Amino acid sequence: MAAVLHVLSDRTRNGAVPLVPALAEAAAGGADVLQVRDKKAPASVTYDLVRELRAALDDRDCHPQLFVNDRVDIAIAADLDGVHLAAKSLPVTIVHDVRERLNLSFFVGCSVHAVAEAVAAERAGADYVTFGHIFPSASHPGLPPQGLRALAHVVETVSIPVIAIGGIDTHNVRDVLATGCSGIAVIGAVLSADSPRDAAARLKEAMEDANAEPKVAFPTMTIGRGDR
Repeated sequence: MAAVLHVLSDRTRNGAVPLVPALAEAAAGGADVLQVRDKKAPASVTYDLVRELRAALDDRDCHPQLFVNDRVDIAIAADLDGVHLAAKSLPVTIVHDVRERLNLSFFVGCSVHAVAEAVAAERAGADYVTFGHIFPSASHPGLPPQGLRALAHVVETVSIPVIAIGGIDTHNVRDVLATGCSGIAVIGAVLSADSPRDAAARLKEAMEDANAEPKVAFPTMTIGRGDR
């Protein structure tokens, strides 16, 4: 049972490598999950991005789990592995009920920023939560970080996987994984690098060197799909 690496897309934070190739290279470097996140883009633009990314992954013979942020409709239309919900997304209970009613098979995750939110998400049917930001982060300038103690508290309290996010890199990932979280999520640590593939590979190596056992394994097979 190993911790997983999520890489989230952000059009404003990739470096010299364009977004889709950068994400595909991150997968080639070992990213377990790619999450397409473009909150301001129309559905058609995000859908096209997902299709372009999937083609790029096929070209590299890489098969990470592919999630989309917020857009339940795109998760269904593109047959993705999961949807990640934010504060202004549909409630977890609604998405969970839609999945059950339509006999669909994607994971449902959501962002939380407090123990009570994590507990509520688990009760609502979330398959995992992302908690942060753990350290100072470019995504949340000026906001105080949650810290490792708060992360450990969330991990101890809930029974579903907890993914840590915010300011995580090769220098602090050992301390993050020591909390028993199920993995980490990053943006700039991989996408802003000159070589996203090398950056992802270095992160994965640091995660393996940490030799930490997650409290709960992040699911690596989409609900009800089996081998694809």
